[in-house]
Amino acid sequence: MSTDYRQLAHQELWQRFKTGDERALGELARGHYPSLYNYGLQMTSDSELVWDTIQDMFLELWDRRDKIGDAVFVRAYLLKALRYKLLKAQSHRTTVTIDESKSINGLFSASVEEEIIDNEVHAEQTRLLHQLMSTLTKRQQEVLYLRFYQNLENYEIAQIMGMERQSVANLLHRTFKELRSHWSPDLLMSLLLLLWSK
Repeated sequence: MSTDYRQLAHQELWQRFKTGDERALGELARGHYPSLYNYGLQMTSDSELVWDTIQDMFLELWDRRDKIGDAVFVRAYLLKALRYKLLKAQSHRTTVTIDESKSINGLFSASVEEEIIDNEVHAEQTRLLHQLMSTLTKRQQEVLYLRFYQNLENYEIAQIMGMERQSVANLLHRTFKELRSHWSPDLLMSLLLLLWSK
């Protein structure tokens, strides 16, 4: 009886990949590609670089599978690996600049078709959303993105961003406190819902 790889948990796929199972690695790549690609676009607008880096990362994982540890949190491990490789690419490709201070508002803008707004209310919400995100630092935007858009827990975010778990909690708390000081709770909630529905 053949195994349905789509039904296996990420941790099980990871263990199988480490023992040399190519199908398991393929399923890991397929399952995590959207999250990796979106996260990569947070760091650079060069979609080709993001695509190439994700491919290189999975090839490198395959080549080093016997030396890799048991990634308990597979998605966090992969996001951290991609972040490292993209930052490293900055020093090797003079034509590409990965700007750590770059705003990630682009992550939250919709495609051209989706940007056609049917009514003025939605247009105003979109304007306010961009205004809201522009008040945040790059680090605050990144922690919000990982926590709510990627649905990661604080300990996973800490791994990815190279922070302590408590520091992540503190950063989230300070970010929301800062947002609440500038925005009414009802408006803030509706803008955040709009943000995470994209």
